[in-house]
Amino acid sequence: MASRVTIYLAGLFIAALGIALVILSAVGAGPWDAVAVGLNLHFGLTVGLWSILSQLLFTFLTFLLEKTRFRLESMLPIIIRGTFLDFWLYGALHGADLASSPALQWTSFALGLLLIGAGLGVYMEAGFPKTPIDGLMIAFSGRTGWSFSSARMLIEGTGAATAFFLGGPVALGTLLTALFLGKIIQIFNTKMKTLLETQSLHEQRL
Repeated sequence: MASRVTIYLAGLFIAALGIALVILSAVGAGPWDAVAVGLNLHFGLTVGLWSILSQLLFTFLTFLLEKTRFRLESMLPIIIRGTFLDFWLYGALHGADLASSPALQWTSFALGLLLIGAGLGVYMEAGFPKTPIDGLMIAFSGRTGWSFSSARMLIEGTGAATAFFLGGPVALGTLLTALFLGKIIQIFNTKMKTLLETQSLHEQRL
C-alpha cells in the first residue's frame, strides 16, 4: 500500500514539474495547460487552480461515456497535481528564466514533455483514481478501441482549439504535445506495467 501511494504521488509530482517546465519554456504549453494559463490571464487565480476547475469537465464527460456514477474521486489527483504545479510555478521555479535562448527553451520543453509522459505513465499504475483527463482517455479508449495515444491526441487537439480562443500560449510546443504526449505516456506506462509484473512475480517466488 505504501509503495502504491509513493508511486502515485511521485508520478503526479514529476508530471507537475514537467508541466511547469513546458509552460516556462514559452514555446507553447500543453493544450489543456494552455487553457488554464489563458483562464489565469483573463480571470486571475493560479494556473494550478484553473487546471483543477477546468478538469471538472472531463469528469462529466467520463460519466457520460462510462454511464456509471459520477466519479468525483477523480478530482483527487488533479487537486494534488494542481497543488504541485503551483508549487513549481510560484515556488521552486519562480523567477526562473527558461526562455532566455532558443536552446534553453527547447531543452526545457523537451525535458518537460518527457517528465509529463513519465509521471502520468507511472502514476496510472498505482491503482488509485486517475486525473479527469486521464480517466477520459481510458474511458474513450475502452469505448472505441482506440489506443491511449490516439485517444489522447483527440483530447489534446480539442484543448488546443479551446486554448486558442482563450488567448492561451498556443504555439509549436502545443502541437508537439498534442501529437506526442500520448505516445510518451504509452511507452512509460508499458514499462511500468512490466516492472510491477516482474516485481509481483519475484515476491510470489519468495
